[in-house]
Amino acid sequence: MTIDTALEPTASDAPPPAAVELPSLVAGLQATAARTADARGIRYYTSPTESVYVGYAELDRRARSIAAGFQAAGRHPGDAVVIAVLPGLSWVEVAYGALYAGLVVVPVALTGFGTDDSTIDRIAGIAAASRAVAVVGEDATAAILDARSDDLPGVLLVETLAGTPAADWQDPGLTHESVAALLFTSGSTGDPKGVIVTHGVLLGMVDSSVELFDLSSESVAVAWVPMHHAMGLAIEIVLPSILGCQAVLTSPEQFQRRPITWLQLLSEHRGTFTAAGNFAFAVCTKLATDEQIAELDLSSVEILACGSEPIDPATAAAFLERFRSTGITETAFTPVLGMSEMMIVSSKLPGDTFRSIHVDADALERGEFAHVDEGEGAVRFISLGVPSATTTLRIADPETGERLPDGEVGELWVSSEYMSPGYFARPDANAAAFGARLAGDDLEYYRSGDLGVIEDGELYLTGRIKEVIIIRGRKLYPHDLEAYARAAHPAVTIGAAFELKDAPSAVGVVVELDAESDADPESVAAAVRTVVVKRASLPSLAVAVVDAGSIPRTPTGKVRRRPTLEALERGALAARFSRGFAEAAPVRND
Repeated sequence: MTIDTALEPTASDAPPPAAVELPSLVAGLQATAARTADARGIRYYTSPTESVYVGYAELDRRARSIAAGFQAAGRHPGDAVVIAVLPGLSWVEVAYGALYAGLVVVPVALTGFGTDDSTIDRIAGIAAASRAVAVVGEDATAAILDARSDDLPGVLLVETLAGTPAADWQDPGLTHESVAALLFTSGSTGDPKGVIVTHGVLLGMVDSSVELFDLSSESVAVAWVPMHHAMGLAIEIVLPSILGCQAVLTSPEQFQRRPITWLQLLSEHRGTFTAAGNFAFAVCTKLATDEQIAELDLSSVEILACGSEPIDPATAAAFLERFRSTGITETAFTPVLGMSEMMIVSSKLPGDTFRSIHVDADALERGEFAHVDEGEGAVRFISLGVPSATTTLRIADPETGERLPDGEVGELWVSSEYMSPGYFARPDANAAAFGARLAGDDLEYYRSGDLGVIEDGELYLTGRIKEVIIIRGRKLYPHDLEAYARAAHPAVTIGAAFELKDAPSAVGVVVELDAESDADPESVAAAVRTVVVKRASLPSLAVAVVDAGSIPRTPTGKVRRRPTLEALERGALAARFSRGFAEAAPVRND
């Protein structure tokens, strides 16, 4: 594949049909290829200035070739294959090739060349949990996969699969009920849980996106999120290829090295739609220089979707203010709630300004969502908008399963016409989460485990049931404590809060120190302790200060609280300063 930095041509085509009218993603890409040929497609930036491009007609041809390779290798519809390919166009081609063969795509995080044993362990674990018949690699990863071949099912190389004539492909005859993917929860290790995602679920997601985001074949999607994640699969692969719109992509590594690249691609390609986690907006606000901002034109952006982790209204406001001169509008910032189990749950609607409200922290501990003015004792929540026409949201008492009236905090239950049938080979998890019923309601619901409230038809989330910290009968929400910690000292960039057992303090927080800060870690910890103890009315607080980038995160940047605590306690997370935990964490002396 040659490097090509030229702009792809534009196309003028008829609007695509409603996605759910299509039998499968395969039929969807073929319809797009027939409408647009190669005038539209996916451009992937391998560096800030170099890119490769594949049109949808060529993607269809390559997918048929790879699918024929799978079929020639004896793989059958319904077989699961793990995609252990580096981010890029090859990942897209292999994923569609597997779908064209009727196979089940099992994405897995592959951090890059030189992947270590922990990543191979994860691949092997997910391959076993999905009962995969093969792991798909490429020349760049063949050596590391071959080194552990005894722990993996058969390894197939992209280069070999792609050498099969496209004319040999046999259509597997897929339907809405055919399984397209198994999406395993972030960090799946010894007890992984794979969400079954059908072709119908993904096609339903396309139509919900058209409804909630006003997307069309004229949209231009720009993204860098991991392709193996539900958000990446949706906005980088499925949405563009089914709608037939232009897509401009790069890798998470490119964003991490140079966050402004994301906004520069939006500006250069007149992007209309993008999505990322809250942390990405915060990083760009902090690191972009005045000179870089002066060169941006973001006036074309209609949807800046923010999701996959708790959304801080202050982060949104700061981003919009910092980039106001670029032409970005307040209505563009779009809080979204998505779940692997049904992809899109709710969103702010186009043209509206995102809404946030302050509620009384003490009342929230009692399950009450009481509005107050901004100030001491108030916490701020952002609206996650409304569901699509095919989705129903309810708030229920997590203990009794009874529906709660609007304005009361409870567990979010979700029903959708395009919902996952469940977790793969996990009847225990399925019984706990799927098929829940409410009195007087014929719908079946998915129990999300999220705590939230519906007010004026809009959804607000307040926390996770399993992560709520209960101290002397009071319910404390980790993300509130983390927000207090960030506000306590300018050197704090991110934090993870959790309940402690058998420790001097009942609550602990780990915070990262800004890499560019020369602040004394002990002074930072003291400031965090003072502010959090006061604002949360705690008797004490354990605090650890670690280097930037140390706190475990999901591929989309969401803080992983429990793994953070576990890493600290077993000595795998070295602290610059630590006090109040059960066992003294290793402290760096540099």
